[in-house]
Amino acid sequence: MSKFRFLMLVLTVLLLSEPGFAQHETIYMSVLNSRKHRLGAMDNPTVGLFISTDAGVTWQHKGWRGYIRTFYAEAGPDGTMWSACGNGVFRSADHGETWRLTTGWEMTEVLKVRVNPADPSTVYAATAYGIFVTSDNGITWKARNSGLRVPFTSDLLIDISDTKRIFAATEYGIYRSMNEGKNWSLTGIEGKGIRVLAQDHRNPNILWAGTEDDGVFRSTDGGKSWHPLNLGLDDKTVYAVAIDPTDSRTIYLGTHGGGVYRSTDNGKNWSQKKLGLTNLEVHAITILPSRPEIVFAGTLNGGLFRSTNRGESWEFNSQEGAQVWGLSVR
Repeated sequence: MSKFRFLMLVLTVLLLSEPGFAQHETIYMSVLNSRKHRLGAMDNPTVGLFISTDAGVTWQHKGWRGYIRTFYAEAGPDGTMWSACGNGVFRSADHGETWRLTTGWEMTEVLKVRVNPADPSTVYAATAYGIFVTSDNGITWKARNSGLRVPFTSDLLIDISDTKRIFAATEYGIYRSMNEGKNWSLTGIEGKGIRVLAQDHRNPNILWAGTEDDGVFRSTDGGKSWHPLNLGLDDKTVYAVAIDPTDSRTIYLGTHGGGVYRSTDNGKNWSQKKLGLTNLEVHAITILPSRPEIVFAGTLNGGLFRSTNRGESWEFNSQEGAQVWGLSVR
């Protein structure tokens, strides 16, 4: 065994033995592309879906042998894995060992997949051409766009307090459905491009929205009204929002050109946290629930970074030169 492999093994054992570390937690990283990708080159980096079960110390490729763009991946409560790709929606029932394309030609440029936590056979897909849903594990998909002014949808949020209530991030604001996406109505931030939605699991009435050019908005009444909270936020294109699962006052934003911003007072004030980030276009953020001091930031063309001190400083972690488009954890 090489000295490097021995050191990595020791580090992994020590990490897994730390109090509070949940060995079942899995981080999902979607790698869309890489600047190092060259046709015919022997050192082409692998793109697609990667997972880590040791807090990002090591990563396993769980995507495809071929070159397939992956925007986002999520696992349901039953362990089934879903992946949103330019080609459509893929499903794996064996922890990523094999995958099956569940969609046809009418569903491409899928940006997000969201699994219903109360019924894992029901999955929603946000695409450049609207919203689709399956209620039979991907055997059939139906378009759900009634009421949407524009079809392009960047993100979806299934309300954990009422899974029939769905929120959609569109190019014309935030839409809400009260009947599992059958009908939609505008509920806030009219005319603005919405990029990401997040819900506070400790207080489901609190919702967050990141926009293209207008910063971040918060709702404290379940999405009925929205208010901007941008004090200290100098970079107002927000691609990612992550809420500390143990402290709702702490929120992280991934921005275009400004790296990571953090608030510790419910969004009243924001401070930039970029020490160690060599790429400031942060498209994805996730927090390890069992150890919330560990935060991951995925960048566009800079790979994945990890912080072990709640964003105070960052270190490069994986995927040099890659577009880390999506991060999630279960």
